Amino acid sequence: MSNDDAATQVELSFDSDIAQIIISFPERRNPIGTETAARLTERLLEAEANPQARVVILAGAGSAFSSGGDLREFLSTTTSAPTEHWQSGEPWAQLYRTLARLSKPTICRVQGPALAGGCGVVASCDFVIASDSASFGTPEIKIGLFPLFILPSLVRAVGRRSALDLALTGRIISAREAAAMGLVTRVVPEADLDTEVEGLAKQLAAIGPLTMSMGKHAFNEIIELDFDRGIEAARAMRVAFMGSPELRTGIEKFLSKRR
Repeated sequence: MSNDDAATQVELSFDSDIAQIIISFPERRNPIGTETAARLTERLLEAEANPQARVVILAGAGSAFSSGGDLREFLSTTTSAPTEHWQSGEPWAQLYRTLARLSKPTICRVQGPALAGGCGVVASCDFVIASDSASFGTPEIKIGLFPLFILPSLVRAVGRRSALDLALTGRIISAREAAAMGLVTRVVPEADLDTEVEGLAKQLAAIGPLTMSMGKHAFNEIIELDFDRGIEAARAMRVAFMGSPELRTGIEKFLSKRR
């Protein structure tokens, strides 16, 4: 896929305070090759840089969220030199780093399959709203590969045991099982998918952007620490929250309603 094709097939739009990124290659179930991964990162950074946008929705066009990596591309590069394989992994690494570090909340809207690298995007998002017909999995092992880049996000989302299950068996699971694992936030009938996503996006957009950004940062930092260090980190972070103008405004607004 050319750079121009990838750019066209990763669409970014803004509607008030909500950004939406759509992988739009429905005839091939939205594969994510290296160029598409790079374009996704670019679109995420554009959304991050837009001061009006408070929430980012990621979606796939057509009947699937994403079938995963572009196998045609992979096949064409199997004889490449090790240095080329190392370099071609950079767009994937940057995509998952960007998703993990985005200050704005991300919502993944999933219909149909979300497999391999597509499942990695799902695992990297803050919220995942899936239709009851959605399916998830990391089937790379069945073709001689392994879900490498997505493992850090997958383990954080579902835990070591479930991540190992998915990675080593390559099995495909339903939306209900994915929700039970912790990969999916909510499962809804397909007819209700857009309404559910839009409602959550509006709920998140109503929260102060500074509070949201600091809250996401605090969460991601604290969960990586042991209990005692987590408590000390929370104490330090509380200083920033207590000095935030959004806190003062929020308290004053709350108290005024009680009068």
